[in-house]
Amino acid sequence: MSFTHGVYKSEVATSIIAPVTGESGLPVVVGTSVKGPVNDPVLVYTYEEAIETFGASDDWDTYTLNEFIYSHFALYGQAPAVLISVGQTGSANAIIGGYDGASGKYTGLELVNYVYPKFRLIPGMILAPTWSQVAEVAAVMKAKAESVSGVFSCVALVDIPCIPNGAYAYSAVSQWKTSKNLTDKRMIVCWPCVKLGDKVYHLSTQLAGVMARTDHERGDVPYKSPSNELLQCEACTDMLGNEIPLTLEEANYLNSQGVVTALNWTGGWRVWGNRTGAYPASTDVKDVFIPVRRMYDYIGNMFITTFWQEADQPMTARLVRQIVNSFNMYMNSLQAREMILGGRVEFKVNENALTDITNGILRFHVYFTPPVPAETIEGIFEYDPEYLQVLFEAVRG
Repeated sequence: MSFTHGVYKSEVATSIIAPVTGESGLPVVVGTSVKGPVNDPVLVYTYEEAIETFGASDDWDTYTLNEFIYSHFALYGQAPAVLISVGQTGSANAIIGGYDGASGKYTGLELVNYVYPKFRLIPGMILAPTWSQVAEVAAVMKAKAESVSGVFSCVALVDIPCIPNGAYAYSAVSQWKTSKNLTDKRMIVCWPCVKLGDKVYHLSTQLAGVMARTDHERGDVPYKSPSNELLQCEACTDMLGNEIPLTLEEANYLNSQGVVTALNWTGGWRVWGNRTGAYPASTDVKDVFIPVRRMYDYIGNMFITTFWQEADQPMTARLVRQIVNSFNMYMNSLQAREMILGGRVEFKVNENALTDITNGILRFHVYFTPPVPAETIEGIFEYDPEYLQVLFEAVRG
C-alpha cells in the first residue's frame, strides 16, 4: 500500500437499485404489408416512418398492418410500436410462424421473443388485426403473451368476428368466445368492429390506442382500466361497416361474458368493459380485471429487469437486503402515487429451504394490491319525512 497523507475519497456501489422503466403499453403487431422487411421486427415512432417502411394502403383486408398504423399513429398519436410483417400472404400459418429450417430464422408470432433482445423494450400487448379472429392465431398470441422471451408476460388483444358465420349478434358472442377457447386471463376479447368516416376498424386495433394513451397519461403505469375512455369512432359495425346498435343492457351483457365492447353514452363513444377473457369462468381478482392483470405483468416484468444485474452475484445478506429494500422503496413510490393501494417485499424463511439456497436459489415474496375499477357505483335514495318539519318551522318562524 502506498504512503498517504491528507484527505481522500472513494466510492462504493449504491445499495439501493433504481427500477428499470419502460413502455408498459408497447404494442407488438404481426400482419401483412405492401412492402418492407419480412419477418424482422421494426421499431417505429411516427406515422411517416411506418408508411415509409411498410407502404401505404387503404386495403386493410389485404394489408393488415396498415389498419394499425393509421389507428395508432394517426388517430391516437401514440408511439412507439413494434411491427412485424409476414409479407403479402393471406395465410394464418404465416402469422402463427415458427422456425424456418431453410433460412435458420423464426417467423411470425415467434418473433415476439426477439423484441426485447433487439430493442430492450418489453412487449405490453400483442395484436394481429384481422388474423386474431382465427382461433389458432388467438391461441398462439395467448401463448406468446404468457411467456415473452421466456421470462416476461403481457396481454393479447383478440377480436371475435362480426360476420354472419361468426358472431353477428351480441347474443351469439358468448358461445363463440367459449367454443373458440377465448377464455384466458391474458386475452382481452373484443366485439364488434367500430367505424369512423368510411373506415372500419377491428375494436382491438383502437383499443390498443386507448390503452397506450391511458397508460401514457398516468406515468406509463397500467393501473387504470381502458373502460370508459374515449374511442375514435362514430358507430359499432360489423366487418362490412353495417351499423350494429348496442344498448347499455346489451353492452353490459357482453361485459358479463368477459368481452370488451364500445358504447355511445355520456360524453360520446367509449370503450366499455373491464374484464379479461378469463371471466366469468374465473373470479380471481388478479386474472379477471384488465388493469389488475396488467399491473401483475408490469410489476413482475419490472422485478425481472431491475434485478437481472444481480443474478450470479455472491449470495450474501447484503444482496438480500439490497433487493428487499430497493423493491420496497419502489412499492412505496407506487403507493404514494395511488397506483397501488399498498405493497411490500419479504424474504421468508419458509420459502427459502437450505437445499434451495445451497443450490443458488433465492425467493422473494412480493405482496401488492392494485386498485380494481369502480365498475358499479350505486346511490341509495330514500324519502325522509323528517325534513317535512321545515314546513312547521317556517310557520313558527
